[in-house]
Amino acid sequence: MGRTSSAVKQRYNEKAYDRLAITIPKGKKEAVEACAKSRGVSVNMLVNNLLMDAIGVSEAEWRSKGDE
Repeated sequence: MGRTSSAVKQRYNEKAYDRLAITIPKGKKEAVEACAKSRGVSVNMLVNNLLMDAIGVSEAEWRSKGDE
């Protein structure tokens, strides 16, 4: 099996996902990373889980495209 090139992965991610950048106070990054680790998830998944809860949608609704 061949490896998927970085360019192919990047094209897929650009089609499948929107990106957001968050800014937090200096010195809080370690606390956020520790929180995610304690829950057994990445920081990205932690943020996604918190947003799903705040918006009140299921994971299936969260993953579906908004234009469908």
